[in-house]
Amino acid sequence: MRAVMYYGPQEIKLVELPIPKPGPGEALVRIGAALTCGTDFKAYRQGHRVLLGNLPAPFGHELAGTIEEVGAGVEAFRPGMRVVAANSAPCDRCPYCARGQNQLCDRLKLHNGAYAEYNLLPAAIVKHNLYELPPTLDFKEGALAEPLACAIHGVDVMRVEAGERVAIIGAGTMSLLMIQVLRARGAQVLVIGRSTDRLALAARAGAHVIVSALDRDILEVARGWTDGLGPDCVFEAVGKPDTWTQAIAMARKGGRVCLFGGCAMGTRVAVDAHRVHYEQLQLQGVFHHTPRYFRQAVDLLASGRVKTELLIASSIPLSEVPSYFARMHHQSNPKVAVIP
Repeated sequence: MRAVMYYGPQEIKLVELPIPKPGPGEALVRIGAALTCGTDFKAYRQGHRVLLGNLPAPFGHELAGTIEEVGAGVEAFRPGMRVVAANSAPCDRCPYCARGQNQLCDRLKLHNGAYAEYNLLPAAIVKHNLYELPPTLDFKEGALAEPLACAIHGVDVMRVEAGERVAIIGAGTMSLLMIQVLRARGAQVLVIGRSTDRLALAARAGAHVIVSALDRDILEVARGWTDGLGPDCVFEAVGKPDTWTQAIAMARKGGRVCLFGGCAMGTRVAVDAHRVHYEQLQLQGVFHHTPRYFRQAVDLLASGRVKTELLIASSIPLSEVPSYFARMHHQSNPKVAVIP
């Protein structure tokens, strides 16, 4: 089979590999569509020890496809079923799983290999985090479940309620998903970005206000939008020290800040400790998803309430993945579907 392998920063190759045989509890999926992701672009640029592990490594993690073969003991799935798979599964045995914090599982292993013709799913994913694809969804739409699950997780952890005013810094794919999850909760949404095209998509996704960070004082705009207070909740969805700082500065007294965008390993961010303490700010990191959020994402996609047409710009064949990443890695957007 053909597969894209990651060898190091800015080095990925299309190679030929044997088609794997599923062992007990495992399932072999013939990929129908995989999606590019900002995290994959970040890994391409600078490496990603958490995501990729030992090198060379399979690459890509958002996928949907058809069951080709199952291993011994697999009863819930059979060849020919259309499925969408998460890229991890909890162990159900560690202290964090016992607390319901599956995304922090001590044995959590992130599964890759979506940029390929086939993907062998580990038994833990088959058991906990593999779902039949609803008939209303095609493979490209189904593969959006993974990023949507992350967005749902972030909004849920921040306890966003109807009527609250929420700002999102960043106008990428994750922001477009968060807008729609926030709107479903009845929140008012302001989105800050740099790209005119991405901000236009944010408006189409349901943002009440869009702001260009290139020619406006975003703190001033956010406070003006909230009668001088600042947003109830701010989502940082860029993953850079300066936008982390802006998010913390933007929230109102007693406000919440979701540090959703991950910075590079070793990054240090200066925080106004006086303000965090005396204005009782709540700073919350959010990572990954859990089976519960992934199930919610599949159901939300099946409901038709997510504007998937805003999220996937185009399709490319598997053979073009290396050249596409080389050409586009400084942008990370738009998201495209990879069709084997």
